[in-house]
Amino acid sequence: MAILGTALASVAAVATCLALLPGVSAARAQGAPALPAATPYMGWDTSYALPGGFSEAAILQQAAQLKSSGLEGDGYRLVWLDAGWWQGQRDSAGNIVVSATQWPHGIAWLAATLHSNGFKLGVYTDAGATGCTSPDGGSFGHYQQDINTLVAWGVDAVKVDWCGGSAQGLDPSSQYAQIHQAIVNNSSHRPMLLEICNFLQPGQKSAGVPVFDQSAFFSYSFGSLNATSWRTDTDIGTRGNVPFSSVLRNMDADATQPQVAGPGHWNDPGYLSPDQDMSAAQFQTQFSMWAILAAPLMISQNMLTISKASLGAVANRAVIAVDQDPAGVQGTLVSDSGNGEVWIKPLIKHSYAVALLNRGATAIQISTTATALRLPAARSYTVTNLWTNQRSTSTAALTATVNPYATVLVRVTPN
Repeated sequence: MAILGTALASVAAVATCLALLPGVSAARAQGAPALPAATPYMGWDTSYALPGGFSEAAILQQAAQLKSSGLEGDGYRLVWLDAGWWQGQRDSAGNIVVSATQWPHGIAWLAATLHSNGFKLGVYTDAGATGCTSPDGGSFGHYQQDINTLVAWGVDAVKVDWCGGSAQGLDPSSQYAQIHQAIVNNSSHRPMLLEICNFLQPGQKSAGVPVFDQSAFFSYSFGSLNATSWRTDTDIGTRGNVPFSSVLRNMDADATQPQVAGPGHWNDPGYLSPDQDMSAAQFQTQFSMWAILAAPLMISQNMLTISKASLGAVANRAVIAVDQDPAGVQGTLVSDSGNGEVWIKPLIKHSYAVALLNRGATAIQISTTATALRLPAARSYTVTNLWTNQRSTSTAALTATVNPYATVLVRVTPN
């Protein structure tokens, strides 16, 4: 049946459509389970999709599209309100006050509505007093108060930015530890996912500012003690402009500290950015490599206009399974020659994900062997291409012609 029809005239209509989506039961409406993030979290974010003054109706439309497209069933269940959901207003007691025009039913109602349809809700704040764009608010001086408010509303996740924190000259490790403790001690005793979003490269603001140990490159050192994920490089781009070169840059930065990632704690190279000025092959590479990196899979694209090719890519369950593998191992670079790279990620059930990545503008042949990959000795290996579903058997070598900017992603299983 048509879930949304051609238009939704009101918030009530959107909420009704969500309630009618298949698979929603009264039992699920009673609340959402915890967010342990034993595997990298998955979902959708407003940042490049609906920047600025998005509305309650728009968020429900996006959630309905995630549901009807099947992506919610594939695991994309975290709906994240980025900068623009709150303009920094507080009441006389210092409590967060949101716009009644933007959120006519309130955030608690939105959380309950999303929960009843199988989703989680995330929001944005800053470790400083202000956010990255005016007039976004920050939580400095209100950490415990704001976390208590958010969990009472039913919010499941919080992204804490660093623009205000940097402007105030705060120390990231200290401030994020305080926010972590506020979550641990929240008055509702509910778990909450914390994303550390210090995105600054060393010297990005000005010469020597920030220094290395106050930049994104250092967040790994305290991130796993305090957060579910932490950014490992600067923003991957802007709305409509995510260069493939930036995808490779963030991938490289994310790959520097694989040992700190694992169940419950993840390096984060940034958003999945389909239809944001990358070709289909380039986005397929981003998705493949994010899976190899065991990265959070957060789509930031308008789900009402996402291309068929991009929708098919993010719905590839074989690739999702690599990212969501319960072992929680972040993949690593095995070898490189020119623009060709070979990456490997150990999986459960004695399998391995292997990525043959071509960073360049011309097709190349990339080869590796079981020995180079340090695979266990076996009579043969079953090789399954996770994008074409083609299956073959190899005794030792793995070779493929890889198109420009593309990635051949395979699952290798010793026989």
